[in-house]
Amino acid sequence: MKLSLPKEQMEFLKSIGIEDREYSQEEIDDVVIDALVGHLMSYGWEKNTNTEYEKTNEIGDMCENIIEAIEEQR
Repeated sequence: MKLSLPKEQMEFLKSIGIEDREYSQEEIDDVVIDALVGHLMSYGWEKNTNTEYEKTNEIGDMCENIIEAIEEQR
């Protein structure tokens, strides 16, 4: 399956090491989604001294939007 995403989302994927190529369903889960989840968990949350993982930042929003778009394509 070729990822059918807007240019901005594809550029974001490339920036985290995901190539624009054909992927099997297993590769989408093991490569693409795993990379997005890892990036979301590492960089996608607003810094808050009281609690962690409360509100996503711009990076987190992008990761979540791409994951949702990929899931809709299945």
